[in-house]
Amino acid sequence: MFDPSTRPPTVPDALTAPGDVAAWAAIVAPGADVVAPLAVIDPAAVDDAGRIDLLVAYERQIAWLHAAQQRVLAELDGSALNWNGKQSIDYTQEQVGAALRLSPGHAADRLAVGRTLVDRLPTTLSLLDGGEITYLHAKNLAEAVLPFEAKATGEIEERVLRRAADQTVGQFTASVRRAVIAADPRRAEQRHADALAERRVVVTPQPDGMAELWAWLPAEGAALVKTVLDSLASTKTPGDGRVIDQRRADALVDVFARVIGDPRLPEHHGQRPAIQVTIAASTLVGCDELPADLEGYGPITAQMARRIAADETGTWRRLLTDPATGQLLEYGRNTYRPPRNLADHVIARDRTCVFPHCRRPARHCDLDEPSRDVWRLRSLEG
Repeated sequence: MFDPSTRPPTVPDALTAPGDVAAWAAIVAPGADVVAPLAVIDPAAVDDAGRIDLLVAYERQIAWLHAAQQRVLAELDGSALNWNGKQSIDYTQEQVGAALRLSPGHAADRLAVGRTLVDRLPTTLSLLDGGEITYLHAKNLAEAVLPFEAKATGEIEERVLRRAADQTVGQFTASVRRAVIAADPRRAEQRHADALAERRVVVTPQPDGMAELWAWLPAEGAALVKTVLDSLASTKTPGDGRVIDQRRADALVDVFARVIGDPRLPEHHGQRPAIQVTIAASTLVGCDELPADLEGYGPITAQMARRIAADETGTWRRLLTDPATGQLLEYGRNTYRPPRNLADHVIARDRTCVFPHCRRPARHCDLDEPSRDVWRLRSLEG
């Protein structure tokens, strides 16, 4: 067995005592002497504790390599004279982007981080070089101090590095934000005002009948939304198989489902706010499974459209379109409400499943999977 107090381990040491070498590599300063023995260790040859040591060792080596890369980025100079040999043009970000397969914008960000670490954050770079912090720690700090002068940058760095080696990236980022605010409260308030002006809500259609709701909100507004959703989702009734994330999502929809019925909501062009679904009559009555269209989203499945149509708070309107072009030919003026207690009506009327040759009692059938007779009732009313 090798003795790390007398010499660093070799490749043969790593092959004969992989667990010991992994434990050594997890705590020793990263560098070239560590790479070779570490690289030959087979994770299958060590126990779980050894594998954790390997993970830590590799993470420290990666940090060391990141530090070396920052020094290269800081030294790069892609300047060249223009075609007439007079004006100097900096092509560094284009060269870095081409070499690392990055867009020029991402390459410019990498260059800015490297130059900031080398020129303005030497202590941070030293910790990265020693594997004490990760590149993400260093990157977050470098980006945060870009607007600051040298004195403020030094104060921020000194303040946040005290516990950086023991912090996750999230904890460290919070420390950086706190230090940035303390260093220049006025600038922090102005940045908040600028960010507040960009507040918005974006809905992006996603596959499989889903959508992403994204909001850029002031922190107190987001905290309010989360507090309400957490409260609404905290109670789980017996038989409720939803996980907490599903209950939060459903609670968010429920809040707005209650609001949409408020008569005080503003009208547009004489119409109240409403979810609009366009579905072929043949699909509504169950003769086919053509996609329907949800306004603001796009195509949805026939079953999803029929489920929306079954909402007793909704109304129906007949639209006549050209089957070849889809052009609207006639807009019905009358609207119809789905009848109440339709499930009880259908069970009493059909008594059994309406699928050919199926005699299962209607009360045992899945009414969320509408039969064509269920929707024929609706089509006759509408």
